[in-house]
Amino acid sequence: MNRERYLCLIHWAEGQPARKKILCLLSRILPIVIAGIYILCLLGCLFVYPVLLLRLALRPALCFLTVTVLRKILNFQRPYDVYDYISLCDYHPGKGCSFPSRHAASAAIIALEIFHLWHGIGIIMLFLALLTGLLRILCGNHFIRDVLAAYGIAFVFNIL
Repeated sequence: MNRERYLCLIHWAEGQPARKKILCLLSRILPIVIAGIYILCLLGCLFVYPVLLLRLALRPALCFLTVTVLRKILNFQRPYDVYDYISLCDYHPGKGCSFPSRHAASAAIIALEIFHLWHGIGIIMLFLALLTGLLRILCGNHFIRDVLAAYGIAFVFNIL
């Protein structure tokens, strides 16, 4: 997306204060919801599928670590720094470390791992992972490439 499209998104969201509040609230709450469901699934796995607990814990941790290291090495600028605007929420000018999106990668790998054990919960988690990535873009914190790369990395870790 270019500067005009990001500005268009920002103006759309700021056009109604309620819309902006909802987007920012979802952007803050969704990672907490995903983490809470993940912890419950870890506990459930401990009792139902104890042999799969290591997989459910290790793959998301390795994915998170890999994405964190990649972000530090590559240090891509965020859209609001490249295009010089203020994002809807979580605005930290000069922060960098945009590529890949850690929120999107974490949500995706957790969703994919849970899907292997419990399809119903996994489908809900996949929806939440997609929503997380969409919100990272809509709020102006990540480029589309950041989110897509995060999903790709999560997918690779899931099949390894």
